[in-house]
Amino acid sequence: MIASVTNAATLESAFNAFNEQSALLESSYRELQQQVASLTARLDEAQSARHRELLAKERLSEQLANTLEALPGAVVVLDCHGVISECNAEAARLLNQPLLDRPWSEVAKREFAPVDNADGELQLHDGRVLSLQRRRLGRDLGEILLLTDVSETRRMTEMLARQQRLSAIGEMTARLAHQIRTPLASALLYASQMSPGDCSDASPGGKVVARLRELDRMVADMLQFASGSNQDDEGIDVALLLADVAETGSLPMEAASRVAVNIADSNLRIAGNRGALKGALLNLLDNALIASGDEGRVDLGAWRDADRICLTVSDNGCGIPENELGRVFEPFFTTRPQGTGLGLAVVRSVVDAHQGEVVLESGSQGTTVSLCLPAAAIPSAQRAPERGFCHA
Repeated sequence: MIASVTNAATLESAFNAFNEQSALLESSYRELQQQVASLTARLDEAQSARHRELLAKERLSEQLANTLEALPGAVVVLDCHGVISECNAEAARLLNQPLLDRPWSEVAKREFAPVDNADGELQLHDGRVLSLQRRRLGRDLGEILLLTDVSETRRMTEMLARQQRLSAIGEMTARLAHQIRTPLASALLYASQMSPGDCSDASPGGKVVARLRELDRMVADMLQFASGSNQDDEGIDVALLLADVAETGSLPMEAASRVAVNIADSNLRIAGNRGALKGALLNLLDNALIASGDEGRVDLGAWRDADRICLTVSDNGCGIPENELGRVFEPFFTTRPQGTGLGLAVVRSVVDAHQGEVVLESGSQGTTVSLCLPAAAIPSAQRAPERGFCHA
C-alpha cells in the first residue's frame, strides 16, 4: 500500500516536471517564431531596399546611355591600354566601323588625314574638321575622348573674317579711290602719248599703258565689289555690248584675232547697269585670254533661255581643276601670283545685283562662263528682223 502511494507521487512529480518542460519549450518555440518572423521581416525589407537600389541604378544607367547617345559629339572611352571599350552612335558615324576593342592609335591613323594643326584639331579624309578633348577617368582607369564636328563653325569663322576684310577694303576704297584714279587717269593720258608712232605692246610705251590699264582695272574691281554694283534700269543692246567688250578687251593687237562674237539673234536686250556688266564681261574675257594661251581662241556669245538672256564667254584652254570649281568666285581666291582674287567675285556681285545667275562649265576642252540675266522687253518700234551677228 505504501509502495503504491510512493509510485503515484513519483508519477505525479514526473508529470508536473513534464508539463513545466512542455510549457518552457512552448515558450521558447513562440519566442523562436517571433525571432524568425522578425528576421524574415528584416530580410524582406533589406531585399526590397536592395531591389529598389538596383532598379534606381538600372534607370540611371539607362538615362546615362540615352544621354550618351543623344550627345551631338562623338564619345569614345579608352581602357588603361588605350583600347576602345565603349562608344556612342555619333562616334560610329564619324569614325566608321570597327571601333570596339580596337586601339585608338589604329583608328586615328585610319580615319584622320595627316595635317599639321596647331589648334589640336583633327581632319577627316573627307575634309571635315573635328575638335578633340581628352579627360582621364582616374588612375589606371583609362580616359574618355570627346570629338565634335566644328566644320560649320570653322566655315562661319572664315566667312566672318572674310566679311571683315571686305568691310575694311570697302572703307579703304571709299577713301582712296578718288585720289588713286585721278592721277592714274593723267598717267594713262601721258603714257599713251609717249610713243605715238608705236602702239604695240612690245614698245616701252605700250607696256606702260598696259600696266596702267591693269592697275585701273584692279581699282575698278575693288570699287564695284565694295559698292555692291547697284543696278540701273537701262535698256542694253546685247550685240552692241558684246562688240564693245570684244573691242576693249582686244586692244592688244595679239589678242584681237583671238576674240570672236557670235550671236544668233541681234534683238536680244537686257536691263541693267551697262558699265557694271561690261566690267564683268571684261573680267571674264581677260581670264579666258590668259587661260587659252597665245594660240587659243575666245568666243563671246548670247542666247535666249525662256525669259532670260545668257551672255557667254568661252575659251579652249585646259579648264579649271575640279577641286577649284567651287571656290573660283570666292573673294580673294586666286591661283595667280599677282592676282587679287576679286575679279570673279566682282562678276558674281554684278550678276547678283541684276537678279541673275552665274553658270560655270569647265573641262579638259575649255571653260564657259554664262551670265544669265532677266530679258528686257523690246519696243516694237525698235524691233529688227531676227538676224545673226558676228564679229571677229
